[in-house]
Amino acid sequence: MFYKKIANPALLTTILLSCFLLESSCTKTVTKTITDTVQHAWQPVPIINFTTINGLAGTKAGDSMFIMAGNTGYVMMPVNSKAVNSTWTQYFRGSNFYSPTYGFPYISSNLCTYTTANSLWLESVPAYSQYSIFSYTPAITPGWFSQFPQVSNYPSAGYPSGTYPVIKSRYLLVPAEADTGFKNVRFDLLSFDSAKVLSPSGFGDTPHVKSFYLHPNASTIGFTSSNYFCAVYYNKFFVSYGGQFFRIDTLGNVKSFGYYPAPYPNGSGIYNMFTVGSTLFARNGGIFFSSGDQGESWNVFNDFSGSDVASVIFRNVGDGLYATAPVLGTQIFKVALDGHNLNFSELNNDGLEYSLITSVIKCGKFVYVTTPTGVYYRDTTYFDQLKAPIR
Repeated sequence: MFYKKIANPALLTTILLSCFLLESSCTKTVTKTITDTVQHAWQPVPIINFTTINGLAGTKAGDSMFIMAGNTGYVMMPVNSKAVNSTWTQYFRGSNFYSPTYGFPYISSNLCTYTTANSLWLESVPAYSQYSIFSYTPAITPGWFSQFPQVSNYPSAGYPSGTYPVIKSRYLLVPAEADTGFKNVRFDLLSFDSAKVLSPSGFGDTPHVKSFYLHPNASTIGFTSSNYFCAVYYNKFFVSYGGQFFRIDTLGNVKSFGYYPAPYPNGSGIYNMFTVGSTLFARNGGIFFSSGDQGESWNVFNDFSGSDVASVIFRNVGDGLYATAPVLGTQIFKVALDGHNLNFSELNNDGLEYSLITSVIKCGKFVYVTTPTGVYYRDTTYFDQLKAPIR
């Protein structure tokens, strides 16, 4: 082996340094980007948003159609193995973006009711099917005070949303007028035969109108407030008007209960109703009443006044009872009865924007939550997941 001595060591150092710099300049730098693939528990339905229809009420048709209504129209969306599909929108007659309907609409699987300044409207779902559309304007006696339209006062997302529910797709209750002393308040009970619809542009039957009067209960000093509430259970209307509670059947027969369904010293009026099994509940704030005979008679269930219970809205979702809190944003609770007490379990609301929840609807394998600013969904398997840091 032969070795050759380099006469100039400084030259060797220069050569080695040049080779190192050349290698360094040719080295490729790779930056690894890590994407967070963790999704929120609740996902938005991007094709339904408040710029088209604001979510004020929701329902379903069977387990294959989700329906949402706002104060300018309604949206229908098929539900199958996918939670988000193409939608179909119908805008209300008699209203528009600049002149929306009053308050919250009422929507069921086949019809929607809503009010404008002077008229009550009923529209088919889907449009141009069995019901078509008609409007009703109550006649007002000279010197009397109009009681139309009525809108639910706080909390506006009461039962389930809207103040004009329909019984058996043919009976509708309309507050009309009151005399100067508010001792006689006329209500109009509308009934119609949906099978007589003849064309998509009009209502093919003339609604029958039966007028009757509500009077203050003898145990009270009279109507005391302007709050209005109407719910339908067991094919009867349950009405809170002027701080008093009534049950009205489809023949116009009235049962008056007084300030509350059962005697109680504090407050008056009802604004939220729900069922647990065969028991019907009615409440005002933290004061709860229960009926085991379909609203014929009532008992005081409990008084939770002064607690957070007074600020939530109870909702029947499927076979379960849930609660949302208008003053707390988008919190959802599962509710269970424990004797005469209520147990609340807060559910995972990750992904829900902080806005008023107006309805919670189970449709197919998904649960949909409507708010005035958007719609969100989740698989029903995880709906009862408790709130926790883990999604």
